[in-house]
Amino acid sequence: MLSLTFAAVSAEAATAEALARFCERLGQATGLTFQARVLDSYAELRAGALSGALDLLWAPPLIAIDLEDAGAAKSAVVVHRSARAGYYGALFTRADSRFVKVEALSQARAAWVSKDSASGYFVPRWHLRSMGLKLDDCFSTEAILGSHEAVTRAVLEGSADVGATHVGLDAVTGKLAAASWLSMGYPASSVRVLLLLGPIPGDVIAIGHHVEPAVRQRVVAALVTMNEEATSRGLFEASQFDPVPEGHLELLRRLSRFRETRA
Repeated sequence: MLSLTFAAVSAEAATAEALARFCERLGQATGLTFQARVLDSYAELRAGALSGALDLLWAPPLIAIDLEDAGAAKSAVVVHRSARAGYYGALFTRADSRFVKVEALSQARAAWVSKDSASGYFVPRWHLRSMGLKLDDCFSTEAILGSHEAVTRAVLEGSADVGATHVGLDAVTGKLAAASWLSMGYPASSVRVLLLLGPIPGDVIAIGHHVEPAVRQRVVAALVTMNEEATSRGLFEASQFDPVPEGHLELLRRLSRFRETRA
């Protein structure tokens, strides 16, 4: 039986079990075998894809763009989180913070997810620059913490003043419906959102170009027909997968050409 490696990046202990369950369900749906690999960094994910060592990758949009441009992998399905159509980024602080609006940011301690995270680094920094703000004035320190959960803890436990993460908006009301602090058990009243950004292209599952087309089609067909239970909310709060729409990554692709915004 053909065995494929399915990789994702996470610093959270629960991810390994969630990814293993996801691989088991995907194997049942496809008749293939999937080996789960949880990696420590997006650099490791990128290197594995470029070398052909990884077959399927759960990738944020900026990594997906890099891999497509390098001819290493192609985005297959886009991830929907928490059954919400709106995927946004938020720059946030504690409710009792001295910062009450984004224009007032001055010498704040910032916490970011990863330089390859759209909602957790790239888009908020780009937007602050587009507002005419100088990042050196806004932030005294900038820490890369590796996960949305780590950023949330840093802000709400006081080791950082502001952080960036992904949030979901209710498709009907437009109100905040999902956020890392809510899923981690913090009350909504503990957070002040300084800046809401989006919508942002969602994460994708990319498949290496070395994977046979027939196998690729079988995997994509299984993913898009998975029901909500089978997608496993424990795996990055995924609720469904859809084929990648035309132009899904083009906005970020254009922005990513301005490399100073990723510095």
